[in-house]
Amino acid sequence: MDYFDKSVLRAAFTTRQGLDDAPRWSSVQKAIQQIAAVQIDTISVVARSHHLTLRNRVKNYHPDHIWDALRNRQVFEHFAHACCFVPIEEYPYYRYRMKRFPINNWEKSQLHKYKDHMYSVEARIRNEGPLSSKDFEDPSEKKRGGFWDWKPAKQALDLLWQTGRLAVTERKNFQRVYDLSERVIPSKYFEGHVDKDQVWRYFMERNLDCLVASTARGLCEYITCGNFALDMIGNRTKTMERHLDILEQEDVVTKISVLNAKSQYYVLTRHLPFLHKVQDRRDLASCAWFLNPFDNVLWNRARVERLFNMKIKLEAYTPPANRKFGYYVTPILWQHNLIGRIDPKADRPTGTLILHNVEIDIPRKIISKTIEPIKQELVRFMRFHDLDRIQIERAKPAQLKTKLAS
Repeated sequence: MDYFDKSVLRAAFTTRQGLDDAPRWSSVQKAIQQIAAVQIDTISVVARSHHLTLRNRVKNYHPDHIWDALRNRQVFEHFAHACCFVPIEEYPYYRYRMKRFPINNWEKSQLHKYKDHMYSVEARIRNEGPLSSKDFEDPSEKKRGGFWDWKPAKQALDLLWQTGRLAVTERKNFQRVYDLSERVIPSKYFEGHVDKDQVWRYFMERNLDCLVASTARGLCEYITCGNFALDMIGNRTKTMERHLDILEQEDVVTKISVLNAKSQYYVLTRHLPFLHKVQDRRDLASCAWFLNPFDNVLWNRARVERLFNMKIKLEAYTPPANRKFGYYVTPILWQHNLIGRIDPKADRPTGTLILHNVEIDIPRKIISKTIEPIKQELVRFMRFHDLDRIQIERAKPAQLKTKLAS
């Protein structure tokens, strides 16, 4: 059995994720094809998460590029890990899930509750063309309370989207614009057919391709869409292990030994030469990267802790008095390791990048080597946000405040 330590897995994973010494891919389409999906999020204390994920991976990335990719049918929106941009050619595998909606009692109750609204909303879009939630009135006079307190038409739009009857054709001011799926998705993908066996195989191989090496449980937490296609017997980990055994018998997957690992790790057999190459060369990327809380590298918090020895928690939804670090905890990646965090805010009226908190948590004798790479990443980060000033409020160790601000 091939043997590796976790430093090799870290380097292989972050390299596979495109986090080397410069953005690797020439287009949004290419980047998303390589990492399988990019999570969409609404928090805008700095640029939204999908832009930050792509900024690190696409050469000369501009926020318009992802909307162009959506309009040009290079990607589509659906649940992958969470709500994500996904390569358009993978639509048939996601449509398998859409066509089986609902799959639990809550989803069934929602379809029953909003079926009349779904019928009328879909009829309007069929007759009038693309529409967004704002194009539908709210029959209730009550004040809506926030994130999930949606008016009936918005609930209907979301259900029609989940069932695959509608697709997102574009976004305007970040609001989804929906149309009939057959008018959005290219016919060769919309009409593509895959069976259950193809679905679970595809997603398990897709996940391993992006993670390079993973435990059975960790494999459930990258692209989660395909989990429903597994024949669940017992817990998810045991189910994944049974399916991995099938792929191992076919020589698609290989077990590897990992130093100090409590669980079995798996790799795609075709990735073994890549792992050995990383192990032999041990090239360390000199560039530092700020990883937004929804970056693909951070999707599985338990895996991050196992692999990088860092606990990550998004504190945006934690009451301010209970936050341990800050609102938008953004880890720093350097030489394939997570070495610290920042808590950034773009103060656009003053053109200032505010770092509410900065922390580098590695031996002091190494910290000096990180200063210049982090300063270069700060410059790139500020340029991306069109900011020209920096304000650092707290830092650990304290001298970082002066060294980085200079």
